[in-house]
Amino acid sequence: MSNKKLAKIIFAIVFIGAAGLFYVFSQDTGKEEIILQQKNVETHKEVKAKSQEKKTVENTTVYVHICGMVKKPDVYELPKNARVVDGIRKAGGFKKNAASDSINQARVLKDGEQIYIPSKKEAAKKQQVTSKDTTTKQEDDSKININNATKEQLMKLPGIGEAKAEKIIAYREKNGGFQKVDQIMQIQGIKKGVYSKIKDLITV
Repeated sequence: MSNKKLAKIIFAIVFIGAAGLFYVFSQDTGKEEIILQQKNVETHKEVKAKSQEKKTVENTTVYVHICGMVKKPDVYELPKNARVVDGIRKAGGFKKNAASDSINQARVLKDGEQIYIPSKKEAAKKQQVTSKDTTTKQEDDSKININNATKEQLMKLPGIGEAKAEKIIAYREKNGGFQKVDQIMQIQGIKKGVYSKIKDLITV
């Protein structure tokens, strides 16, 4: 056999072997790509499923901070539309000195809110402040506001006749109103004697 024929045979064997290897490699690569695509699809489905599950949980629960006079103050996860009373039970219930009547236990909880349970002492102090503010407001409402009262209303004050009432109105129109009640003594004819009679009956 000549060297030329031998070389052709060797070349043919090498070519066939290389082609075979390429075929096998391409088949394996194709399988790997299919497997990888399948894994990507499965991963995407898992992520989507977890996301939907998370949204479902978020839509059916609320987180609230229960603190103050409860036995186990903390942040709690509760079912959506749970009531304040449910949160208090979750926190172990009221402590001995809790002002349980100071809050509306029937109210529906909101996600992210804080429920503070005051002590009886705190609630009593708050009630005193509220009562004082209410009394002060009622007293102010019963007084005559010299910045917007009519002439007839001003004339109801002791020592204030029609002339003085007109002067009060003219003063506030010119100066933009009274800043303090004692400024009314700047009105001609209203001195300390008249002021002492009306100071507790007027406001600004």
